[in-house]
Amino acid sequence: MDKKTASRLCAFFVVTLPLMLGFQNCSALYMGEPQGRSESVPLTEDLQLGQKLYTQNCANCHGSVKSSAKRSRTAEQISIAIKTESQMRMISLTQKELDLIAQALSPEAYNPPPVVNEDNRQVFACTPGQMQKTPMVRLTNREYRGALFGLLDDFATTLKTDATLLEKIEAIPTDIATENRDTLKEQSLLMTAPISNALFESAFRASELVAGATTGLRNYPNTGQCLNAATITQSCHQQFVRELGSRAFRRPLSVTEANEVAARFWDAGLAKSDLLKVTFTGLVTMPDSLYKVYDRGSAVVGSSTVLSLSAHELATKMAFFLTGAPPDSALKALADNGQILDETVLDQQADRLLSLPGAQDMVRRLFRESYGYDVYDRLQYDSAYIGGVSTAGLDDVMTAELDSYFVEVVLNRKGSFLDIMTSRYTNATDGRMGVIYNVNAVTSTLPEERSGFLSRAAMLTKRSGYTASPIKRGLSIIEHVLCQDIGLPPPSAPTSLPVLTEDLITTRYRTVHSTEASGTTCMGCHSRFNNLGYAFESFDSFGRYRTSETVYKNSQAIGSLPVDTSFTTSEITGKSVSGNGARQMSEQLGMSDRALMCFTKHLKRFEARIPADANANCQMNRSLASMYGDNTTQGSVVGAIKALVLSPEFRRWKY
Repeated sequence: MDKKTASRLCAFFVVTLPLMLGFQNCSALYMGEPQGRSESVPLTEDLQLGQKLYTQNCANCHGSVKSSAKRSRTAEQISIAIKTESQMRMISLTQKELDLIAQALSPEAYNPPPVVNEDNRQVFACTPGQMQKTPMVRLTNREYRGALFGLLDDFATTLKTDATLLEKIEAIPTDIATENRDTLKEQSLLMTAPISNALFESAFRASELVAGATTGLRNYPNTGQCLNAATITQSCHQQFVRELGSRAFRRPLSVTEANEVAARFWDAGLAKSDLLKVTFTGLVTMPDSLYKVYDRGSAVVGSSTVLSLSAHELATKMAFFLTGAPPDSALKALADNGQILDETVLDQQADRLLSLPGAQDMVRRLFRESYGYDVYDRLQYDSAYIGGVSTAGLDDVMTAELDSYFVEVVLNRKGSFLDIMTSRYTNATDGRMGVIYNVNAVTSTLPEERSGFLSRAAMLTKRSGYTASPIKRGLSIIEHVLCQDIGLPPPSAPTSLPVLTEDLITTRYRTVHSTEASGTTCMGCHSRFNNLGYAFESFDSFGRYRTSETVYKNSQAIGSLPVDTSFTTSEITGKSVSGNGARQMSEQLGMSDRALMCFTKHLKRFEARIPADANANCQMNRSLASMYGDNTTQGSVVGAIKALVLSPEFRRWKY
């Protein structure tokens, strides 16, 4: 690259970087607002007083009440902490004041509790017309890759295999981060200088490939083969910008807009190759390309903050949500003629997109982000304990099993929520999985005790060592399957179970006596989720089925005891229910209104890229109703995804 081209690109980048960071600032401003608060839930006098008491007594250590790690703490838990935590003993609060602080920390402080509909099912409380605000989000790294590859395919399908380009894309700082405990989510609200620079580097390498694609340039659509000439005229350059820009921005550019954009890059003194590089790099790194912009639609009657999406905006939103990529040619054509705005056409296109390979990636990403089965503390076991099985790469094998599980059950079988909680399907072909599951040959159906995804190795190996962890297993269920906010343990909480005087005792017995003792700081939380983990005591820490637990002391087996998988909990339905074992637990979760509502929240969060608040309740009820079905037979998960797309809220943008 000569000095003049470098100078031109540098000048453009200096101008563009503040634009990209400015878009990020818009998102940051929105994220600064309380995510859980609904505009329709006014602060009561008691809630205001509770917030004031929290600020006076708790905020110095635990931060703002709206982002406190102590959310969902009860008055009893706060009282115990005051009595047992040395740094809190100077706090003096009446029972009424404790109750008010607990109210300020409760989820209901900003979100109305569920209501019961005419079918006696729990649904989200909503006021018709509510719609959640959504920030301006950039493409995730996964979406950016798909969008960039789509642009390159217009020149030559081989360009996206370039090793240097792939290396540049891989160098983009990761956008996968822990948002909640044990779930890794794509973050598209973040734009920093390193991210911006890496996006620029990727775009420039792509521009080098485009500049050398002679055949692709000659046949580029709507340019009359003018790019085949040795020198590009200004008129040809404007045609190129209009066509490339419409593809990069995912909407048509008018002649006037295209010429205004082209003027930013036009330089008659640049060689053809350098002009192409500057133009391609510039277009691909403009905010209209890097961000999902929905500001071209018309205002909704009666609202000053809601826009109806244009046809191209709707096509873009649906394509990225369902396939992780921009609209394909068929969807683009329907946007061009406006047919995508017809509900019947939209329904048909949703079905079509859900049949494409990109939908499989969407399902994998959705369920990973919902249930965290791709997150492992470690897989470190004594070789003798696991029979010499190699753990190298085993976490990827375990994750891949559930990836294919959800694709099969959700997309191929059009399964219900109960199906994903109880199916025995597997396509795990790695011999090590056969050892864990005790199957001798490749099979598509596992034994009954493996019903559902919670009984698979990826979910059961949340703790390595000789003993399983009902605590970790139960915590994963209550937080990610039931969406109950447990919060972080107090700083003084032990990180391992204490040693009791008895040697020959089960892990369950030790857990009960160590974390559920009345009057301790542990009891309030652990009594809620330990029982969920006890149902899975028929699996050891390596995920193998067992009927008895081998008890170890100093790495030596000293005996064995029968496992107890019975459970009694009110977390699944709100009323006390009992059962025995993982299969009964999974069945009850599969029919639980709370679990179905939790998945609906995960689905909305995945679509919007921010946690759902009470303003999204009406839209979420549409997906929830689809999954509830006819009250005897559940609807499909695919139907719930489609219900979100077909909702009026999906066609709008609230700013």
